[in-house]
Amino acid sequence: MEEDRSAKFSPSKLGCYKECPRRYQYRYVDRIARARKTGATVLGTSAHSAFEFLYERLRAGGRPTLEEVLAEGRAAFTRDWDETVSHLGGASREDWERLLDDCVRRYYAAHAPFENDRTLAVEARVGFPIEVDGHTYRIEGFVDRLAAVGDGDFEIHDYKTAKSLPAQAHLDEDWQLALYEIAVRTQWPAVRSVTLVWHYVRHGQTLRSTRAPEDLARLKAQVAALIGEIKRDHAFEPRPGALCDWCEYRDLCPVFAHAEKLAALPPEERGRDAGALLVGELAVVEDKRHRLKDELKALDRAKEGIDARVAAWAEAAGVTTVAGETAEASVTFKDELRLPTKTGEPERHTALEKDARASAVWDAVARLDAHALVDGVKAGRWTGAAMAAAQDLLERYARRERAATVRLRRRRGETED
Repeated sequence: MEEDRSAKFSPSKLGCYKECPRRYQYRYVDRIARARKTGATVLGTSAHSAFEFLYERLRAGGRPTLEEVLAEGRAAFTRDWDETVSHLGGASREDWERLLDDCVRRYYAAHAPFENDRTLAVEARVGFPIEVDGHTYRIEGFVDRLAAVGDGDFEIHDYKTAKSLPAQAHLDEDWQLALYEIAVRTQWPAVRSVTLVWHYVRHGQTLRSTRAPEDLARLKAQVAALIGEIKRDHAFEPRPGALCDWCEYRDLCPVFAHAEKLAALPPEERGRDAGALLVGELAVVEDKRHRLKDELKALDRAKEGIDARVAAWAEAAGVTTVAGETAEASVTFKDELRLPTKTGEPERHTALEKDARASAVWDAVARLDAHALVDGVKAGRWTGAAMAAAQDLLERYARRERAATVRLRRRRGETED
C-alpha cells in the first residue's frame, strides 16, 4: 500500500492532490521527478525572474531601467526555452517572447517609480505549523514579494501570467495567498493588516482581497482536513479532468497509459494491439445495445399505453381477464399508497422526512445508507469520534471485493451512428 510520509505541505502540493490524487502520488509519494515545459510555463518563470531582479535591485537602493528588466526577462526566457517545450497553443517561440516583453512593459509602466510600498522580501520562504490527528506538520511556500505599506500593514504580492482574468469571488476563496497570510501573521505577530495582491500581467490588472480572522480559521481547518485525507489515502485514485492533457505522468497513469502506448505505435500496428481489438469488439456490441435500447424504450411506451387501455376496458366490462384469439390478458386491480419522492415532490418529501424523524416510528423505517458510510470514510467527511466510529464499522462489517465495471467512452471527434 502506498503511503504519504510528508512532513511539509505547500499550497501547490495540496492543490495537486485536490486536482488529482494519482498525480500527487507520482510526484510526492513515488518521487518521480518530471516537468512538462509549455509556452505558458516558460512565460511564467521568465516574468518572475524579471520581477525578482527588479525588486532585488530596488531593495539594494538601485533603480533598474525598463530595458534592464526586459533584458533579465529575455535572458531567463533563453535559458529556459529548449526542444522539450510543448503545447505552444498555436504560437511560436517569438510570439511567447513578445508576450513576455508586453507583460514586463505593462507592469513597469503601471508601477514605476515603485514608491508606493517598501519591499521586505522577494521569493521569501514562509510557513507555519499545523496539527492534524495528533501530528504536527508544516505548511510552507514562497511569497513572490512581501511589502510594507505602513506601520504593521503588509501586502503579499503574486505575479500571474494566466491567459484568463479570474472573478473577484474566485480570488476571495483562493487558498495560496491566504495560507501565506497565516504564515506571515505567525512569523510576525505584530502585523496589523494583510492585503493579498495579484498582478495579472497579461491584462495589466491588479486585484486585491482581504481575509477576516474567521476566514483564516476556516481555511486552516479545511487544510487540516485535507492533510488528514492525504495521510489516510492509500489508493490515490486518478481524477480525470481538464488538466490531464498537460499532465507529465500520462504514460504512467492507468487512465491514459494504454492510449499513450497506442499513439506511439506505427499506424499499421495499432490495429493489432490486443486491447484495441477488444475495445473494437466492445464498441460494436455497445452500438447494437444502443439501437436495441431505443427500440425497447419505444416498445415499453407502446405497452404502457396498451396496458392502460386494456385495464380501462376490463374495468368497464367488469372482468379481470380479457381474452384474445392467441392469448389472454390478466388484469389485477389494487389500491396502493404512494408517498412523495425526492424527485417527484421534493417539498412534500422533505416535510415527510422531517415529521418521520420526530416520530416514534423513525427507528423502524430508517435504514442504513451503506454507500454514504463507505464514501464518507474515503472522503474524510468526518473527524474525531465520528470518523473513528465509521472506520470501526467498516473494519468489523465490510469485506473487500474486487469488482470491474467496463464503460465504453467515445474519443473526442468520434460520434455514434
